[in-house]
Amino acid sequence: MASCGEVLRRADDALKLSIAAWTFGYIAGKGERPAQVDLSASIRLLEQMFDDCRADEALSFLALAEKRLPDALHSLPVGGPGTEAEATALLERFLDPNADLIALTAALKPTPADVSAVYAEPLASLLIEQYERQYSPKAQFGPKQGQNAVLVVYTTTTELRSRAPVLGEFPGGYKDVLDFMKDGHPIVRFKFVEQGQTTGLASDGLIFVNDRWVFMPKPWRALE
Repeated sequence: MASCGEVLRRADDALKLSIAAWTFGYIAGKGERPAQVDLSASIRLLEQMFDDCRADEALSFLALAEKRLPDALHSLPVGGPGTEAEATALLERFLDPNADLIALTAALKPTPADVSAVYAEPLASLLIEQYERQYSPKAQFGPKQGQNAVLVVYTTTTELRSRAPVLGEFPGGYKDVLDFMKDGHPIVRFKFVEQGQTTGLASDGLIFVNDRWVFMPKPWRALE
C-alpha cells in the first residue's frame, strides 16, 4: 500500500478530492447513522489530512482516517437532515416571490430547549429572552429586491469551538460565545445575493438542533 506522501505528491485535484471523499465516507460510516458525502466537509478534511501527512509521510490513508476518527465523528455533518444541501434548500424557499416570509421565519423560532442544547448557561437564558423578543408575531427575514440566490458557509459548532479557519467566515462576535457553545451542531452563515454576486444581505446562526433547523442569529448580543 502506497504511503500518503507518495500519493499526494503526484495526485491531481480530482484524485485529492476522491481521497477526501473516501475518507469522509469511511469516517461517517463509523458513526451511528449513514452519511452522504459532503463536499465542503470533505475539503476541510483533506486540509487536515495534508497536515497529518506532512508530519509523517509514511502513513497510509487508512491510518490517516483512523487518526482523524475520534474528532471527526463529532464534527462532520451527517447525511439527510442537517446537511448543507438541506440548509440551502430551506433558505432557497425564502427566494420565492410568493413565499410567506412571516410563516417561514416563525417556523425557525428556537424553543428554550433548542437554545439550551446549543449554548450553556448563563448565555442560554439570556438568548431565550433575546429570541422571544425577536420573534414577534410579524417578524420576518428574507432577501432584498433583486436578490435571487443564496450563498452558504456550512460548518459545525465543533469546528467553530476548535477555532478552525472557518471561524473567520463568521462574524467576529462568535469568538465571544465559543466558551458557551456546545459541540455537534451544524451551523450556517448565509447571504442572499443577486445571481453571480458575492456581496449581499448576510445573516448567521441557522443551526440544526433537535432534528430541525432553527435561526439563532447574533448570539453575542445577549452579552452586551
